[in-house]
Amino acid sequence: MAEIRKFDPAAGNAIAQALKAAMGEPVRPAEPGTPAAPRKPAPEPPPATTWLSLNVKTDAEPED
Repeated sequence: MAEIRKFDPAAGNAIAQALKAAMGEPVRPAEPGTPAAPRKPAPEPPPATTWLSLNVKTDAEPED
């Protein structure tokens, strides 16, 4: 009688499946001739600087 295999080499074992789930999609270079992936937008410039002018006055008489 023929041996019945329950192991699927394409799916891998439990450790390989956990690694695949944790790592997500594999990173592969773009194939020549395909459009490039959209780039991330440039970061926004920092907000403009706000200037604050303060005047300090004292009512005390100067010491001699």
